[in-house]
Order: sequence, then C-alpha cells, then structure tokens
Amino acid sequence: MAEYDLVLRGGTVIEGTGVPRYRADLAIKDGRIAKVSGHIPAGGATELDAGGCIVAPGAINLHTHYDAQLNWDPYATLDGWFGQTTMTIGQCGFGFAPTRPEDRDLNMRMMNRIEAIPLDSMRKGMRWDWETYPEYLDSLDNQGLGVNVGSLLPFCSLRGYVLGMIPARERTSVTDKELNRMKELFHEGMQAGSFGFAIDRSEEDRCEDGSPIPTHMASEAEVVGLAEVLGGFGVGMMGWTMIRSVNHDAQERMVTKMLRASGRPLHVVLDRNESGPEWYRQCREEGLPIAPQKTPLRIAGRWSLAEYNLFDYMPSWVDPLVGTASVRAEKLRAPGVREAMKRDVEAQPDSRTDWDSVRVLQVVHERNYPYEGKSMRQVAEMMGKHPVDALLDLALDEDLLTEFSNQESYEDEGDLAGKIADLCDPSTHISTSDGGAHTRFQANARWVVDMLAYWIRDKEIMSLEQGHYKMSAYPAWIAGYTDRGTLTVGRAADIMVYDLGELGVLNEDPVYSNDFPGGERRLIQKPKGLRYTLVNGAETFVENECTGALPGKLLRSYDMAR
Repeated sequence: MAEYDLVLRGGTVIEGTGVPRYRADLAIKDGRIAKVSGHIPAGGATELDAGGCIVAPGAINLHTHYDAQLNWDPYATLDGWFGQTTMTIGQCGFGFAPTRPEDRDLNMRMMNRIEAIPLDSMRKGMRWDWETYPEYLDSLDNQGLGVNVGSLLPFCSLRGYVLGMIPARERTSVTDKELNRMKELFHEGMQAGSFGFAIDRSEEDRCEDGSPIPTHMASEAEVVGLAEVLGGFGVGMMGWTMIRSVNHDAQERMVTKMLRASGRPLHVVLDRNESGPEWYRQCREEGLPIAPQKTPLRIAGRWSLAEYNLFDYMPSWVDPLVGTASVRAEKLRAPGVREAMKRDVEAQPDSRTDWDSVRVLQVVHERNYPYEGKSMRQVAEMMGKHPVDALLDLALDEDLLTEFSNQESYEDEGDLAGKIADLCDPSTHISTSDGGAHTRFQANARWVVDMLAYWIRDKEIMSLEQGHYKMSAYPAWIAGYTDRGTLTVGRAADIMVYDLGELGVLNEDPVYSNDFPGGERRLIQKPKGLRYTLVNGAETFVENECTGALPGKLLRSYDMAR
C-alpha cells in the first residue's frame, strides 16, 4: 500500500500563512496534506509535476450565489475553473431554504430579479427535494460536489418562512412569538451545519415587482437576536450588504450591536463613496472582527434594457424596468418618466451612469451601426440629446435589445491609489465574485487571476505570500473554515498549481455559452496558466479540462467549532 496517494513534485510552495515561499514536494493522503518537504519519495503514489509553478492553497470565495446553480453544476463554474476550491453560498440573505412549496416560484422570481439568475433554468434545474434548511443542506451533500460548499442561512428565506413571503416584504416588526421562531429555526440551521447568516440592505436589490425585499424590512431585534444565537456556537460569520443603502448611521449602529452580540466576524459590503472607512476602523480599534469586502476587479458588465436590473438603486428607474421587454418599453414611453429618471441620475452619480464609460456594444438594426463602439456621451452628442434620452431612444428603437457595456476605470490617480489602499488594508478581504449571479451581465470569477497576475505580478502592490493569505487563510478564518486555507500538514488538500508568468485569461472579453438548463445563455471566461486544481486531494481540473471527479464536501460548521 502506497504511503501517499499523490505527490506534487518540485513546485514553489506558498503556504498561505505568510511564511516565505520555498521549493518543496507536497504529499497528500486521504484528502489531507501529509507532508511538505524538500524531497518526498513517491512510494507508488501518483505524481504530478509542479516544476516551475507556484503551489498554493485553493482560493476561498466568501461571496457567491451558487445556491441554485449547484443543483445542476457541482463545480460552481465559472469559479471552479479559476482555482477556487471553497464557496460560501447564502450571501446577501438570498437563497432557497427554508421555503414552503407554495413560495418556491415566488422565491425563484425574486432571485431572478435581484441576482439575474435565469428563471427558466431555475425552474428546470432545481430539484426542490427540500423545504427546511437542514433538508437543503442534506440535498447538496447527497448530490455530489466538485467544490467545497459552506452555507449561510439566508435571512430573506427565513423571514418569509416564518411570516409568509408576502408579509415578510411588508412588515417592519415581528411579534415575540415570531422572533422566537426565527431564532429557533436559525439554531436548528446552525446545528445542521450552517456557518451563520446574511442580510441585504442595499436599495438596488428589489423583488420581481420592484417592492422591498424581506431583509429591508427586518427590525434590529431580529438581526441582533440571530447574532446572539450565532455567538453561542463559537463558529461562523455574519454577512451584511449595505452598498447604495439609505440611513447608513442606523445601519452602522445595528451592525456594531451584531458584532458585540455575537463575537463573530462580520463580512460587510461597503461602497467607498457612500460609507467612509472611519466607522469600520473604529470597530477594528475596539477589537470587533469586521472584514470589509473589496474586489481586485475592474467591474465590467454587458447588458440590455430588456432584462437589466442593476439600475434599481435609483427610485424612478425601478418601475419602468420591471416586467417583460414589451411592458418595459410601454412604461419607458409614458409621459414624465424620463424627466424623473434624469433627476435620479443627477442625484445619485454612479459608474453605471458614467456616460463616458457606458458604451454601445452591439446594435440590432443596420441603421444604428454608427453608434456601435461609441460611448453614450458620444452617442448623445451625435443625436443632439441628453444621454438618458439617447440611451432610451436607441434601446426603444430596437425593442430594448441593444447591448451596452460599462467598465470601471482607474485612470485617475486618486481612484488608483484608493483601489490599492483597499486591497492592501489588512482588514479587507478580496475573496468575492458574486458567482452564480448576474450570469448574462458579468463574469467576475477572474478575480483570482487579476489579483495574482495584475496587482501582484505586474503592479507589485504586495507579495505573493500576502496575496495568498488574503485569498485563502484570511477568508477561511472569517468564515470559520478551520481546516482549510493553508498548505500545512493535517489541513485539507485544496490546492491550485499555476505558472505565474503565464497566468491570465484565455479570452479577455467574456463570451456567451448556452449551457444552462433550458439552453439559457451566460457569459463565461476561462483562465490560462492554471495547471491543476485539487479539491480534498483529488484533481478536478487539469488545465481547463474537468476530470469528472466529485471530491467536494458540504462543509458543516459543527465539524469546525473548537
């Protein structure tokens, strides 16, 4: 019998702990790292050549929305293609458990609106062999996984289950009996293996009819009550999304109370322009474990007004962009609508309405070819119109099927310096893709490549050792994945092996693939220079070829608690 199952030979090991890199072999036995040393005799084990490559912990992604997609895609692609070996689902308070049978379609429609997951794919691809949250975890556990999955209990689903999904969108308080029931269900969820809970207070996230989501209505008693329950388990985290939200001061007070009540890390999505760093730095000075999310990506998207939802942060844009393309078109032609939309753009400046970066990507009609590739600022000048009028007139001329694109720019030195400061801040984490969501608008799985190749290799803003700590050990600590995130003996063998010089993406611009249930399309990208991805010691991808192995695990918090 071989002493080891697999040996990675001759790579440069970066542990993820911050220890300087070193040349070594790495041996794996029973899915865990058995030995890391200068030369390890294979003894009959499978050998993989890692010469000239970096051997590092698989990336851990704290912010995904693969709650639906995992039902038909056990590798959580796109993220599974990019060396990401552990995913956290249930973020922002969105998910599918607990859900009563009569609320299933309503929940899918809400996820279609907020996270832009194709509705037909959800209806065709989800098993729905669960109602309760523990049953949902068991369903994932039993199906077979190509990545590791840790789940947060989604607060929208919890509130909807206790109050009813429609009342949960309307009521701003709960009775003592209802609050106790929420706490009981969350306690049961933690006992079943949840890693905490998440809440969304972002004004850009709305239900399918444009109404508020359940977490918008939640009271302080509810969220602090769940934080108290979490504190009793000694493992897990809380998620809070407050980007583009109202009443920041009240939210900051609420989040601070949650941190104090639970004693657990809190992952927070902040907008640098709307909520300054002073508050969370005060939390850190007090010793409260707050971890703001920042991305190494230049956020880019491609979209049409026939289905786009990411203008929902502007109140006057919500109703005109609810419904089918034909319904939207009718509302966009109604008197007075455009003037209100223009006022919102002026009141809430954002990169999504930066008319110099919003471009016409592809038109439908030949008569509109002169506008392709132009910014909306240029199109407006060509038409002699306000940019909002130009955007809407062009889109309406093509039944809202014109494709637009936008991308953040760091040409301004202040913006670039702010981005670097965010990435290098010791308290921030960068492990986020929003994977599984906005599948026709964005492809953000490349964050791993952008961090390693662009910011570290090319821009040299930090060392590889620091980068991998931020991509693996630190997010593992935040979530409570205590047996993952570093290449040390006894830890799970979740590993990425890559050639740093070649690391990048195969296609700089994402392309469409019709590989979702029902033939629905999504944007995809794949990496280059990534040699192997191993999950629990087994190869899942060699280059970009899937091995078909399903070594992933549904992680359970009760296995991690100390």
